Amino acid sequence: MKKWLVTWFKAARAPFLIISFLPAVLGGVIAAAHRPIDIGIFIAAVIGIVMAHSAADFIDDYFDYKKGNLGNKVQQFHDSPLIDQSITLNQVLIATALCLAIALAAGLFVFLKVGLPVIWLVAVGAFIVFFYTSPPIMLNYRGLGETMLFLAFGPMIVVGVFIVLTGQFSWETLVISLVPGVFTMNIGVVSNTFDYLDDIKSGKRTFSVRFGQQAAVRLIMIGSVAAYLAIIIGTVMQLLPAWSLLVLFTIPLSTEAVRHAAEYEDEKHYTPAMTRAIALSSAASILLLIAYGIVIKIA
Repeated sequence: MKKWLVTWFKAARAPFLIISFLPAVLGGVIAAAHRPIDIGIFIAAVIGIVMAHSAADFIDDYFDYKKGNLGNKVQQFHDSPLIDQSITLNQVLIATALCLAIALAAGLFVFLKVGLPVIWLVAVGAFIVFFYTSPPIMLNYRGLGETMLFLAFGPMIVVGVFIVLTGQFSWETLVISLVPGVFTMNIGVVSNTFDYLDDIKSGKRTFSVRFGQQAAVRLIMIGSVAAYLAIIIGTVMQLLPAWSLLVLFTIPLSTEAVRHAAEYEDEKHYTPAMTRAIALSSAASILLLIAYGIVIKIA
């Protein structure tokens, strides 16, 4: 049983699911800072988002494995059990279907409670889930992977959950969503920077492949600076609560992620770069959750 659990923990990329869980919770907490929310709808929305994310990861591994683009992950950060055949492609498909069934059930529940806005969010989310790696569209292979990561884990989740719970759009929420969006995109850019040669062989046109590894490192740096500036400007303009500036405490972690990513020619820097990029995405969202928790507490 222990071996089975460990195998599927790896197969589901369980540690990565926090990068969808935290933005989903953040969208709900921001909504709660504005008005009372329906806890049932909130929980269903979070479950649906996390299960859709898990399904997307299974699909991603399925098609990467079929294209021979998983082997390098043994030495790097993501050692999928598909590589050593601990699980089979058919089992991955079953796991994908199970995650999608839970996500769709959660989505249906929210739709029955909220109505039309959910349809658009589910439609766009489903498009990204199905076609991020899979043919015929293969967004990640056509140079749109990083953009999809930014949209899916930033504005779509944070703003989407806020709209579902309040029925309104909020510029405040959009600005806040740039933080998890950018830092989650950076995780993908870091991974693709180290996967440069393998991605060329498999025909995956990532930002690193199209513009070079050094340009990818600059993208990580520029994106991070832009995210911090958005919070600072939003706070100065009183669009965001002053407590949002707590996210600035992650700057040293961001600097470390860039430093390790810049050493892309030495594979031993892959794990430190990815670890810091994931920690940055999570820490930034947690600090924003704390910020809005304080807002709710003192309101």
